Amino acid sequence: MSNWTEIERWDRAYYLHNVQAQADYTFLAVDRADGNFIQLADGSRLLDFQSQLVSDSMGHRHPAAVDAVNQAMTRYGHVFFGMANEYRARAAKLVIEEVLAGEDWPGRFRVFASGTEAVESALAMARLYTGRPVILTQAHSFHGSTMGATWLRGYRNSLNPGDDLSRVVDVPGFPVSGYIPIPPPEPADAAVEGVLPSITATESIIRAVGAENIAAVITEPMFGAGGLMPHDGYYPALRELSRRHGFLWIDDEVLCGFGRLGEWFGYQRHAGIHPDLMVVGKGINGSLLPSGGVVAAKAVAEYFDRARWWSGSTWDGHPLVCASIVGNLEYMLENDVLGQVRVKGERLRAGLAELAERHPCVGRVGGAGLYFAVDLVNANGEPIVPEDRYTGFTGDLGAHPNHLIAAECARHGVFLGGFVPNTVKVAPPFTVNDDEIDQGLSALDAGLSVVDRRYA
Repeated sequence: MSNWTEIERWDRAYYLHNVQAQADYTFLAVDRADGNFIQLADGSRLLDFQSQLVSDSMGHRHPAAVDAVNQAMTRYGHVFFGMANEYRARAAKLVIEEVLAGEDWPGRFRVFASGTEAVESALAMARLYTGRPVILTQAHSFHGSTMGATWLRGYRNSLNPGDDLSRVVDVPGFPVSGYIPIPPPEPADAAVEGVLPSITATESIIRAVGAENIAAVITEPMFGAGGLMPHDGYYPALRELSRRHGFLWIDDEVLCGFGRLGEWFGYQRHAGIHPDLMVVGKGINGSLLPSGGVVAAKAVAEYFDRARWWSGSTWDGHPLVCASIVGNLEYMLENDVLGQVRVKGERLRAGLAELAERHPCVGRVGGAGLYFAVDLVNANGEPIVPEDRYTGFTGDLGAHPNHLIAAECARHGVFLGGFVPNTVKVAPPFTVNDDEIDQGLSALDAGLSVVDRRYA
């Protein structure tokens, strides 16, 4: 039996926390996590209606991945990348031949220890392949927390210092040279005729920078931290720009890949396009173990095949991580999990649409599969927190609508909230059932009522 009083003392005294200052740190102790539920130390349970960080796509400790890791541990601990192991080869084959079956673009797949690390590798690959320095990145996007990946995101590796929590302090040296932001895409429900304004603005930036200096543009199919579903015309138009101007497209599928949007990958929602480099993570093994990966198109893979590519970290292709990938993907393929996501997603979409009709604070619901973003507005139809997705996370965060909803949902036994102040991310595990969808929607209903009373 765990002594949670003692554990809290250790946690508060010795662990270096992120996000919260020590003065406002909330100790929320998790005793265990099973299936679609998180059991807290006080014995209460929370339905995980957000898959934690839109990451635990197959629920918690899914038997398929757990059993594969347990079996692998009878043979392997760590094997460094200079030696092959069975699970590394099997994971690569599964991704290239089975998950991406029928597509002729993918060449090779490599496993990393995190999505951030995979992003950094993709950036290096794009620059080495093209011999160019500049990376274009969307405002409001999130691609990781290392220095290179940090500049790719709208949410910097910054802090609000203890002497003034209303002030934003960035890491000295930020922004890093070689990264240029482009406008965020229009949302999915935007009424636009002809060329999207974001695409017109992006092409102006390309001409100003010089296409000959641009290595790649990196994007998310649906934004992770920002919770934004782009207009259906955006990615086909952006891909046409990248081809016409001769730079690569890096598709960051760390959050959306492996089924989250109802397709194996988000780019597949748009006919006739595919990336040059695709970054994956999270859903590849349901986040059971730290994981990431890069899929390289054939031309890019062949370039690196011919080279001596001096790269790698201790954990590349770790056999236990790869075993979790194999167990998870084999289960998903054998049990038509994508089909289940689509069916459950329609139930979730209908429930959210009904809530939007009843709650004046709901300004927009966007998403697909089992990932939806609910944007919240005031009585004038404007974002409640004016900074919206440009937030610096300053001031009284407890008054932000996403935190109000998170607190109310927790009171109803549901874990649900959001990252940016005016957006709630509804993203239950693929293993969610109908009753649990209804439970999550009921809790969100209560949370939206709190925001209605206060702001709408």
